[in-house]
Amino acid sequence: MRYSHLHLKEWPFQVVPDGSYFTFMADRKQVVQDIRDMMRNLSRRDASTIHVLWAWYGAGKTHTLRHIAHLCRTQHPTLIPVYNEFPRGTRSFLDLYTAFVAGIDLALVQNAYLEVFTSPRKREAQSQLEREFPDLSNALKMLCMGSQQQIATTTFWLRGDKVPLQDLRNVGISSRIETPEQALSVIAWLLRLFNWASIEEQSVSRILWMIDEFQRIQHCRTPVQQEINGCLSSMFNRCPRSFSLFLSFSGPPSKKMPPWLSKELADRIGMEPVMLLPPLTSSEACDFICDVLKQFRDTTGSSVPIAFPFNDESVETIVGLVRSKLGESGLKPRSILQACNAVLEEADIKIEDGGVSIIDAEFARNILKDRTFLETEENE
Repeated sequence: MRYSHLHLKEWPFQVVPDGSYFTFMADRKQVVQDIRDMMRNLSRRDASTIHVLWAWYGAGKTHTLRHIAHLCRTQHPTLIPVYNEFPRGTRSFLDLYTAFVAGIDLALVQNAYLEVFTSPRKREAQSQLEREFPDLSNALKMLCMGSQQQIATTTFWLRGDKVPLQDLRNVGISSRIETPEQALSVIAWLLRLFNWASIEEQSVSRILWMIDEFQRIQHCRTPVQQEINGCLSSMFNRCPRSFSLFLSFSGPPSKKMPPWLSKELADRIGMEPVMLLPPLTSSEACDFICDVLKQFRDTTGSSVPIAFPFNDESVETIVGLVRSKLGESGLKPRSILQACNAVLEEADIKIEDGGVSIIDAEFARNILKDRTFLETEENE
């Protein structure tokens, strides 16, 4: 344990978190319950759905999506998460397609293909796929039964790379994926493949495509916005089962959907509740700090107060200073983590050397009083 003097297994306040942070949600009790209810419902039915996660800047939308992905892998194995950010400088739906393929585990694609094409459904599936998309039919065969070189070529093709045409012909593929329609067809067929596989396995298997930072679409040209909205809507026409689309974006929520989300796509959300992530209240912010510390607490030694190495007064002081500098809307996980990190960095060695026994309100105030708190809203 690197921080035995703090009674912590790891450094708790990571402004850029690693995977250990995505295993839990600090405070956000209602959001945690909403996620549990949603995932239980998705694992019990197969109709395709669309979900919106709307958050203030820095309020934890990326963390929430990553936490959902963690729950898929650990508690709901039939829910298959594919996470990606909306690519900066997107010029076509092809950019989103590339991010989708990069995020999906191709081993799962191989397993789904083998499940379907070794079942009684094989003839029907093969007939449809070869008739509608012969290139993908040959690519999936190579992905499952080809040599290492053939699998590599097929993988590059699936990712939309500019593979030499002669290399593609060697694996039975006639052209690159270069149009939004081709990209949409690949995704739709992969979703159909997973749907068929789940039927054969007599289970509900679902792809969760989580597109983070979707507000970046507003910086795309109008024709690109229309293309992306149209392609995402078309996916529901082609994939009525076993698919869930999560759109996550930042900005102060309003009663109406943003104008860059097409009416057709917004209508498909239907009655699904929008998951909101507002700033925290002062009480919630204090609970947030204690929850983070609890997650990284070393429990093998003697027990310590819940907020250690802080005390209750210093926790309240930190929250109060963040609120005074950024306003009520500034009490967001990112700002709180930054403030706690600054204080703990100053106290770390002093506690280890015995000069400080606990972080009190005066210590926290002295560290933060001259610090500049910046609102880090995205202005891309």
